[in-house]
Amino acid sequence: MGIFNKRYKFTDKKLSRGGILSSLFVLIAAGLLYAGVYISYKADGNGGTNVGMLGAGAFLSSIIGFIIGIRSFKKDDVFLGFPWFGVVGNAIIWIFMAGVILVGL
Repeated sequence: MGIFNKRYKFTDKKLSRGGILSSLFVLIAAGLLYAGVYISYKADGNGGTNVGMLGAGAFLSSIIGFIIGIRSFKKDDVFLGFPWFGVVGNAIIWIFMAGVILVGL
């Protein structure tokens, strides 16, 4: 029947609060990172401490989000979409910011 063959799946699973919070930290870290890059671009690479503070904020936000995301995997009967997005997104931002910090040393 193709299009008209709808399958419903009933479950007791819920959205993970930790996963949603971890995903929110991805968005915060990405916003801070974007703001730092934008300010640095507009200042021709001379952003100063403002850009450094935004980068440090993105670095710390991604660490916190990663930890919250990892903890949300331990919950039973939750959907894992938000935790996966949060953990992977925070890990990518953390690795990028760690690279930026190491290049700056």
